[in-house]
Amino acid sequence: MAGVCDATVPTASSAPVPTIRVTSPDVEEIFRKFDIDKDGYISTSELEDALWDLDAVPTEGLIKAIMAQYCRHGNNQLDLVEFDTLVADFRSIGNVDPETLLKTFNKMDKDNSGFIDVEELKQGLQEYFREEPVTEDIVQTIMDAVDKNKDGKISIVEFVNLLNVTV
Repeated sequence: MAGVCDATVPTASSAPVPTIRVTSPDVEEIFRKFDIDKDGYISTSELEDALWDLDAVPTEGLIKAIMAQYCRHGNNQLDLVEFDTLVADFRSIGNVDPETLLKTFNKMDKDNSGFIDVEELKQGLQEYFREEPVTEDIVQTIMDAVDKNKDGKISIVEFVNLLNVTV
């Protein structure tokens, strides 16, 4: 999702919410509902209210983890595209605690790309299995099983699916 957002924050008068295709028709409605100041972004305080609506407890840690994972333009606000991705991911994670999930994912995503590549997966497995050797075969077997779209990296949704299988 990098590069999707503008690097500058528009003023309220020049910030209509872009018309895009979102994953669910209600996402744009939710976005507009919680974009209280109508600047085209969901701020951290607006996100707090939106998280309650998404049945998530908006802890400070969760909000920080969400901004680290989804805010790609560095202004600590989510545009409609980023918010749509967040909502789609939240709907797919089921009963996994979102704060723990995002903290774990972001810890493994060393380069902050929003994905876990093979090397990051290996490092994460080595940190978790300190006493056990993590071979290239083990890493590749896990990557092959988890990377459903075969793009060579693990997305947040693919990571959740890994946790749902192993938990």
